[in-house]
Amino acid sequence: MSERRSPRSRDAYAEFQTLQTRWNDNDQFGHLYNVTYHELFDEAMNRSLGARGMLNHRNGAPIQVVVENGCTYFSEVSYPDLLQVGLRVAAMGNSSIRLEMGLFREGEDRESAQAHFVLVTVDSRTHRPTPTPADQRKALEQLTL
Repeated sequence: MSERRSPRSRDAYAEFQTLQTRWNDNDQFGHLYNVTYHELFDEAMNRSLGARGMLNHRNGAPIQVVVENGCTYFSEVSYPDLLQVGLRVAAMGNSSIRLEMGLFREGEDRESAQAHFVLVTVDSRTHRPTPTPADQRKALEQLTL
């Protein structure tokens, strides 16, 4: 087994997206379902990429698809917590991007969960890997510390 990760602080991230938990996010034990964490990370990532014009598959530009993800949990969150998801680009290859995220309760400096998503840039029509275009790389550099 690999060594357990440690929670990061807010200064490890370049940008934040604020998300509100919902009543139906809680399980019978009073904390968020595991799948909800992934949905929150996915929502924050898509907001950030969308704001950079990177999710429009109708205009013919290359898009990013998830090929790997994972999550490490540190402390519980539950409804009605207001959350901030921190994002950062940890690595960029020719067509791949490793995006790392941290889930924070409002006002807390240590993340409650940490996730990574590996994205591959693909042609929007064929869905075959293609180099990430220069304009998209430049937009993603805003998320690099």
